[in-house]
Amino acid sequence: MMRDIQRICLEPTEEDHRWFPDIAGCRDWRNVLKQAWEGYRDESFVQQFLSPKVIRDFRMFALTEDDRNNWYTVSGIHDESGYQTVRDTLERIGDLSLSQPIIQVVDVDLLGDRVLHLQHRKVAGMPLDEADSKATLQHCKRLWGYEVELTESPVSSAR
Repeated sequence: MMRDIQRICLEPTEEDHRWFPDIAGCRDWRNVLKQAWEGYRDESFVQQFLSPKVIRDFRMFALTEDDRNNWYTVSGIHDESGYQTVRDTLERIGDLSLSQPIIQVVDVDLLGDRVLHLQHRKVAGMPLDEADSKATLQHCKRLWGYEVELTESPVSSAR
């Protein structure tokens, strides 16, 4: 990608001008790279600077998994309509926030049994690890001082 950014800055194609109007042909590739390294994390760098040429050269494609089926669907290939899908998919893979579980307090009966009700929302269809789930519940119970219950959200979350 670094060499491709240099190419875009020095010898841009018409496609580069469409995808990267701010840097295509600017000639200052070193400064573009410096700003990219300073201003973007890995996943946002990919989202911002992965070019259609690199996607084509490496024959990248995106797969989508559906929990209801035991197969993958090709959701984006190295063509005009698939470039953004490939970029988005790579960005999601690198985004650490998508790999962390989301557990929220959804209810507590402060005047009754004081059970703290937690709910886990799946992120990208990922279930909680059973051992981590038990350890989390034990820790929450110790902090809360009363029973703690954890349920799965019926609706999966994309983020």
